[in-house]
Parts: sequence; structure tokens; C-alpha cells
Amino acid sequence: MFYQNVIEPYIRQTEQNPDQTVARIGGQVYSYAQLAQRIAPIMNELDALSIPRAGIVMKQDLTAFAALLACLFGGVVAVPLPENLTESQLEAVARELDLPQVLTVERMHYYFRMTFEDALCRIDNGLYHIDEQQLMCIVPHFDPNGKLISQQPLRAGDFQRQKRFSLAPVFQQLIPDFPTLCSIF
Repeated sequence: MFYQNVIEPYIRQTEQNPDQTVARIGGQVYSYAQLAQRIAPIMNELDALSIPRAGIVMKQDLTAFAALLACLFGGVVAVPLPENLTESQLEAVARELDLPQVLTVERMHYYFRMTFEDALCRIDNGLYHIDEQQLMCIVPHFDPNGKLISQQPLRAGDFQRQKRFSLAPVFQQLIPDFPTLCSIF
């Protein structure tokens, strides 16, 4: 029932309305997409820890709420804890409730940063050797009826260095027939 009543509707809502407001916390407005981006790395860490339950120090921070959901979605028993407990009180509660891990917002922000760094490391794997003549993209051009009228190969050397980097010129080369899409960058 939990899947049908919580997980599936959450997924559907996030897929269909990723930019819809999910929370207002401390003067900030957050979307379903932002919440999902916080949940995923916490779930990954919980999987790596292989723990049955986790304490979560509840602060007014989206990440604390993401941790609650990450536990629920990952089958880890969530134990919300007040943020005003001292370190020794947290340790005592962790022992009493058999919590192998107590998650703090600061620690979970680290998980999020690590996901970001992992993504950048994946992009910059240090092994690039891209020849200037390497085909990178084929830009098709269509007439108003949808018939292919031409195609333009883009090679690595066609992308010029910019004084100040922006993705706009990159997308303008890749999708010139979609200027409104290019303008969002």
C-alpha cells in the first residue's frame, strides 16, 4: 500500500510537475525536482551504509525532509530527532534507539556535493582526446511539412572557445532551429 499511496503518487507528481512548489522553508521556495535531487544521493548513501534505521536531525532545511523520504523510499526506518539535542544527548538517543547512523543536514549536504563532484568527474574523466575533425552532432533541417531538407555535420573544431563561457552558443550550434530552447541558457 505504501507504494500505491505515497511512492507512486510522488513519482507521478514529480514527473508531471517538476517545477511545482513542494515546500517553503526559511523564505526559500523549493520544487519537486529540487527535492528529488536531494533524495537521490541520500538514498545512495543509505544503500552503501546498509543500515536498518537512521536518525535524522530535523532542521528547517529541505535536506532533512529529503532524508525522511530517502529512508522511507529506501526501506530504512526513519527516526526524526529534534535539532536542539546536544552531541552527548544524540549519542545517548542513538544507543537507546539502536541507531547505527544519525544524519545531520551538514552531513547530507556533503552527500549532495559528492554527487555533484562525481558528476563532474564523470564529465571530466581526464581521458579526452577529441580530434578536431571528429563528428560531434548532425543538425537536421526540416521544411514546414516535416520533410528533411538538409543536414549539417558539426565537428569538434566547429565549437570555438569563448572569452566568457556560456552554454547558449553551444546550444545555438546544436539546435539552431529551436531558438526559444537556446534562449533559456
